[in-house]
Amino acid sequence: MWGEKYDRTLTISEQDYYNDINQPDFTIIRNGLKYHISPQTAYNVTGKIAYVDHYDTFWNNFYRGKNQKEYINLVPQDLIIVIGNMAKPEIFSLFEFEHEERLGKIKCKDVLYRESFASGFTHKSEAQIAKSQKAYEKCAPHINNAEYNNYHPIPANERINKALKMLAAGDIVHIEGILVNVIMPNGSILDTGTRKDQYHRMYVNGNQPGKCFILYTTKIITNGYIYK
Repeated sequence: MWGEKYDRTLTISEQDYYNDINQPDFTIIRNGLKYHISPQTAYNVTGKIAYVDHYDTFWNNFYRGKNQKEYINLVPQDLIIVIGNMAKPEIFSLFEFEHEERLGKIKCKDVLYRESFASGFTHKSEAQIAKSQKAYEKCAPHINNAEYNNYHPIPANERINKALKMLAAGDIVHIEGILVNVIMPNGSILDTGTRKDQYHRMYVNGNQPGKCFILYTTKIITNGYIYK
């Protein structure tokens, strides 16, 4: 058995919890590749899984297998986790979640988004437009950047790795560890965010996108088991 029985009920966090720390850097070796890890922040949260990306689609296997081998070797799957008001069943059901190229996306169900240049020319009836607007007005006020995030969990051991692989959308999970920066084997850098420093220094389409959390994961509690 990879985990131990856990008989308490998990309660979804109203906020996530972090504490800046001063710990020495360390290295880990995965399948012969060396990663330099710089601890930044002790972190934990209990939330609802909105999306798990196992990188198992044809495109992910083809593209990432060629270009992101070092990343997949370190982070076997990504997570979107929702907390607070957004995790309430009646609110959560208003959203759709997507994940592509390591980026998490949240949308409102039944809203007609402009997905591409061509979609702007697709005819939409007045009834469709009215339905879309109504859905947007109902959903959009509940989207809160402080209540969801995209996670790149680095499993600290094989027990954590097994737990991550078992997670599915809708699961309630407690996850904790250390938010870290990583120097990859090829010299590139993955830098993490905290709620105190949540935005990239670069701008994309006039906006500063939120930083994903790179979490060296040391404990997971879910579905009646604790893994550490």
